[in-house]
Amino acid sequence: MKSKFWFVVLLFGLFIFVTSCGNSKTEDEDGITELGDEFDKAKKHSPLPDEVKTHDIKDSSTSTETAGDSLAVFLIIFAVIMGLGVPFFFWYFVPFGLWYKAWLSGVRVGWWKLVKMRLQSVPQPLIINTMIQAENAGLKLNAQDMISRYLAGVDIIKVTNTAIRAVNAGFEISYNELATQFLAKVNVETIMHALITAHNADLTDVTLKQLAAHYLANVDVIKVVDTLVSAHNAGYDEFTLDDLKEHYLANGDIVKTVDAFIAAKEAHYHNLTFKDIASIDLAGIDVRQAVDSAINPKVIETNAVTGVARDGVQLFMKLKLTLRANLKNIIGGATEQTVLARIDESLSTEIGRAASHYDVLQSPFLLADKVEQQQLGKGTAFDIISVDVSEIRIGKDVHAELAIERAHAEAEQAKARLISAEEKVQTAMASAFLDGKLSIHEYHEIQNTEADTHMRKQLGDSANPKKPGNEDKHH
Repeated sequence: MKSKFWFVVLLFGLFIFVTSCGNSKTEDEDGITELGDEFDKAKKHSPLPDEVKTHDIKDSSTSTETAGDSLAVFLIIFAVIMGLGVPFFFWYFVPFGLWYKAWLSGVRVGWWKLVKMRLQSVPQPLIINTMIQAENAGLKLNAQDMISRYLAGVDIIKVTNTAIRAVNAGFEISYNELATQFLAKVNVETIMHALITAHNADLTDVTLKQLAAHYLANVDVIKVVDTLVSAHNAGYDEFTLDDLKEHYLANGDIVKTVDAFIAAKEAHYHNLTFKDIASIDLAGIDVRQAVDSAINPKVIETNAVTGVARDGVQLFMKLKLTLRANLKNIIGGATEQTVLARIDESLSTEIGRAASHYDVLQSPFLLADKVEQQQLGKGTAFDIISVDVSEIRIGKDVHAELAIERAHAEAEQAKARLISAEEKVQTAMASAFLDGKLSIHEYHEIQNTEADTHMRKQLGDSANPKKPGNEDKHH
């Protein structure tokens, strides 16, 4: 670029130099002419011989011929310079083909404007071709504005394509406005796509500046606009683009939230607002699942609950609960585990209040109704729709086992007392031996009597065998 510039400067310098030489030679010729006229006058009045006069005339003619040769050289050099300089001027500063192409397309750009582009290092084909494209699309652009925007760092092609798209979509958005948004680091193609999408869905209150502001706030404007359009197409306009922006910036899932909102409205939850649904999402709850559980109640089964009726018979029961999510209480409300714990406790209590396990077996639904009437879902995230018995089993007879355990305990106590009495007898006998109150002969008679008594008992038991039921009773 610099070498071409200095080459042009050299050509113009040479041109000026030759022009100066030509002017000097012309002045010399004018001086010679004047001298010739004075010489003719002097010749008439001069006393000099004719030979001297003739010699002076020859010198004058020679000077005239020299001046003519210089003028010819000048004309030749001038012709060479113009022959090389003019084509180079149009090739380097004014690309004639590009200018003519613009002229045929109705784009008028002066030669001086093209020279100015070259001097400012502005790519002429980029500006001219972009203006031709815009002209063919019905968009009028000014060459000076294009040059200024390019030098400011605007992506001419991107902004122009966006402006053409705006014109085709029927928007009255100036090229300079789009260029300004581009310089503000806004993706003009993205916001234009979002703007067209919104207006095609009759959301005419959405503006370019609003979308640009959302984009600069790191909002996914296309996602937000698509979500707003989905709600609008479903017939719900209870929230705005700014509401979605706030929910998006709060790290909410706008797609799930809007889907849940639409589903709730379709299920006739008319008292719910968009903020209610958004709050559920921001609380870390799967809002779509929560709304689904409110629309379609779910059935859960409790674990086997153990209870003992008043007659001492143990019962095992399972209940099936039909729960519906309470969207108003889902934030801060007790969870499903709390509901199950309350049900287990209530069921065990109701079994214990039954007079007999037969009553429970005959009418288990009565017990389930009592549990349901206690409103155990209060303060939780669920409403209990129904409570049904799914399984019931009989366990141990707790009273009988307690009686057996009591008999065993009493037998152990009697045995302990017997051992204690025998120890006392042995102690008394020892004292009697020491005191001389009991002799060895008397002690042997006592042992013989006990052995005889034991033998008679065994003989009696062998003569009267026990009945099968007696042993069970004994045990």
